[in-house]
Amino acid sequence: MTAPTEAPRQIVIVGASLAGLSAAHALRDVGYEGRIVLIGDENEPPYDRPPLSKQVLRGLYSAETSLPQRADLNATFRLGVGALGLDTLAHRIYLSDGTQIVYDRLLIATGTRARPWPNGAEAASSNVYTLRGHADAEHLARGLAGKPRRVLIIGGGFIGCEIASCCRDLGLDVTLAVRGALPLVHALGSVTAAFMRDVIRDRGVDLRLETEVARFQPDADSRVVAAILRNGQRIEADCVVAA
Repeated sequence: MTAPTEAPRQIVIVGASLAGLSAAHALRDVGYEGRIVLIGDENEPPYDRPPLSKQVLRGLYSAETSLPQRADLNATFRLGVGALGLDTLAHRIYLSDGTQIVYDRLLIATGTRARPWPNGAEAASSNVYTLRGHADAEHLARGLAGKPRRVLIIGGGFIGCEIASCCRDLGLDVTLAVRGALPLVHALGSVTAAFMRDVIRDRGVDLRLETEVARFQPDADSRVVAAILRNGQRIEADCVVAA
């Protein structure tokens, strides 16, 4: 049996952010003339995420960082619905609004989700944040605009370090809790990570290495007022970012 040579009539891309939109542009670049459908669980059209942890938090940009689309893209966007299931034999995708969509070819370009704080009750506190999308950035920006006494950021990856830098630009005291011996070590290697450690501290960030947060301490209104570390130490903070 030989593979079919007929061009697909409908290509579905699950993930309507930068990767998905770039794939749609690439299909048009190579001359694909069939139908393109992009599925995204956010209500916004494709937008640029990197500024969310930088210029948006500083108040320099609006959270509306929509990406440009070529005039001849001619794609259908199914926004505000998630892809819940996939039948590869029937070439069918099951969506969160109860509808289904068929495809001739499928591309999954969903990216990752922000990992929330594992304790659901603590994560639900009004001053505990994560950062991935528009709504997260707007929520956190409002929290930082309230001038918290100290921001605690849990996680020493790019997002955590960028948010810490933003906090210092805003004149906020910030503690960055990193589980490992160096921040960014998995992404940059030990030599560059050691350099970044010094840069972060020179920026005025209270960098805590080999530090794990065990739990949060709430007040009577269930707002976090401090974090308790595995070693029993206590860090006062009235704004917490799980990064």
